[in-house]
Amino acid sequence: MKRILFNLFILFCLASLAGCSEQVKEVDGEFLLGQFGADWKKETFYMVAPIKWTGESPITLKSIEFVKDYPDPLTTYEEDGIKYEIFGAEPSRKTGLRDESYDRELKDINGLEINGEGKIVIKFSLGDVKVDNSRRLKITFDSDGQEVEKIVVWKTLEQLTTETR
Repeated sequence: MKRILFNLFILFCLASLAGCSEQVKEVDGEFLLGQFGADWKKETFYMVAPIKWTGESPITLKSIEFVKDYPDPLTTYEEDGIKYEIFGAEPSRKTGLRDESYDRELKDINGLEINGEGKIVIKFSLGDVKVDNSRRLKITFDSDGQEVEKIVVWKTLEQLTTETR
């Protein structure tokens, strides 16, 4: 009887060790985005923003979405007052706000590699937008062949409003 219990104990330990080795490892690194403040208007414009990845290995972006009450995306233009599209850009692009006639080459965000610092371009169309501290960025990316999702706090997105102050 003791031998059977001992063998069961050994099997349990081996199974536990095997289960631990199959866990997905956490990807070290954070995304940092440049902060912008402006008197936002109800119009369409482009924002060229720096994005920095602090991890040791480069990553490849798959998508960036605005979310609220994660994991739900921002609802509709009528409810949130925000329409947006996100693109990649050459790292040499100057940051800042550009009007609707911005004609620089925009890259698909899916497949954009970030090794340290990069640039993204967000095309905004704003209606009635109120400050909302629950807005976040959901960034999906590949790191060493593993798809990862990170939720990022970006004060510019939280504080975005077309209300007069």
